[in-house]
Amino acid sequence: MPPHRYRSLTHAFLLRVIPVLLMVTLAVTALFSWHELRQEKERERDFTRHRTDNLARLLAEPVWQLSHSVTENILRATLDEKDIHCVELIHGSGVVVQTPPVRLGKCDNAAAEGYTRFSSPVVYASPQGMRHIAEVSLYQLDTDRSLKRTLLDSAQGLLVLLVLLFATLVVATTLIFRWTILRPLHQVSESLRQYRSTGQRVPVDWSSNDELGQLIHEYNRTSALQVRTEQALSEAKDEAEQALANLKDAQNLLIQSEKLAALGSLVAGIAHEINTPIGNSLTVLSALTLKQQEMAAAIAAGNLKRSALDAFMAELQEGLHIAESSLAMAIRQIGSFKQVAVDQASMQHRRFDLKEVIDEVVYTFRPRTKKPDYHIEVTVPPGIVMDSYPGPIGQIIVNAIGNALVHGFEGRDSGRIRIDARQEGDQVAVSVTDDGQGMDPVSLGKAFDPFYTTKMGQGGSGLGLHIVFNLVKNVLKGSVVLERALPTGTTLRFTIPQHLQQEH
Repeated sequence: MPPHRYRSLTHAFLLRVIPVLLMVTLAVTALFSWHELRQEKERERDFTRHRTDNLARLLAEPVWQLSHSVTENILRATLDEKDIHCVELIHGSGVVVQTPPVRLGKCDNAAAEGYTRFSSPVVYASPQGMRHIAEVSLYQLDTDRSLKRTLLDSAQGLLVLLVLLFATLVVATTLIFRWTILRPLHQVSESLRQYRSTGQRVPVDWSSNDELGQLIHEYNRTSALQVRTEQALSEAKDEAEQALANLKDAQNLLIQSEKLAALGSLVAGIAHEINTPIGNSLTVLSALTLKQQEMAAAIAAGNLKRSALDAFMAELQEGLHIAESSLAMAIRQIGSFKQVAVDQASMQHRRFDLKEVIDEVVYTFRPRTKKPDYHIEVTVPPGIVMDSYPGPIGQIIVNAIGNALVHGFEGRDSGRIRIDARQEGDQVAVSVTDDGQGMDPVSLGKAFDPFYTTKMGQGGSGLGLHIVFNLVKNVLKGSVVLERALPTGTTLRFTIPQHLQQEH
């Protein structure tokens, strides 16, 4: 701000506005007081008129009956009331003859001394009709007569003057307020409006030695700082978005690598498993070839015996049976592996029996669970026919069993895994439970996080359960939890729709 003497905006505003408000308040108060005085006087007059009318009604009967004592008592009772200085009863001519007026109190020169007279006729309801028999008057002293006269004389001019003065003060106050307060605030509003419409900050051109000038100065400084901050944030946002895109690409590559690694492990196991029946078949066929050559030589030499032929036929039958069984086993293993591989690679949506899919996946783990004392128990009931994606379900089972073998049974040569499923309305709940060493609460809470692993640097990528979470949530449209099993071990439980509508 310029180095000028600081003057408080509050002080300047009060100096301008307080005198105006004070003058307006005094004027309004005076007018209101005068109005209230007038109203009060009018109420007093109405009350005295009403009191005079009531007195006339009370006097009707005693005056007609010439009960002078009763009449005088009523008049004296009225004279004792506040502000009543004279009571006068004048009988009507021709009605009550030779009855002089009755005057009680200070009635001499009442009109000259400033008394106000309130009269009311005394009417008697006779059988011949209403008869005016007298007139009663009350004299009340009016002490504010001169004040009322003055107020009434000046009321019209005073009212016009007050209206003109009030209008002048309102206009002056409005102009001062608009010049000192509203004009700079309007410039601030225009600056904010332009920022909303164009995104550009326009400084406010205003300078004053008060709080408003200081506020606008800070507003301009803050706007300039915000422009620089928004530029820095925009650059940082671009860098963060690029880093996030790179991270997602890397994550997708790692996930795909994890899937291919699991599929490669299945390939290795199946290849080892297929070698056994094919090797057996090759051995049997080689032995049968040697026997056939021996039989051909014996036939060529002419010394073939029946017993040798019978033995050859028996060996041939047994060898063919062994080769057929071994090749059938290899065909079954290849078919199981092919279905699992196709389901996981193609994300095919089809109808299938849940037990058959799980059995095929479990069968691929035979090479890894055959020698150690590992047992996989499948208690899935047959007949749970699903319309969904068998590949992701198989992938989930593969990852769950793989985690149990790698982490749950670490340092052990035995363990049990139980796979169960049950139908719950239009949902199917599947659980994979092992009796391994279990997981601590921290690991349970972070198990589905990407790249979280307790085998970092030992071949673990930390994506196995993250893949499970994504498959259940995004592909199968279900829910998944990981919890501790009792007494030991871990349970992976996921619930998915039995009939999942295929996305196009």
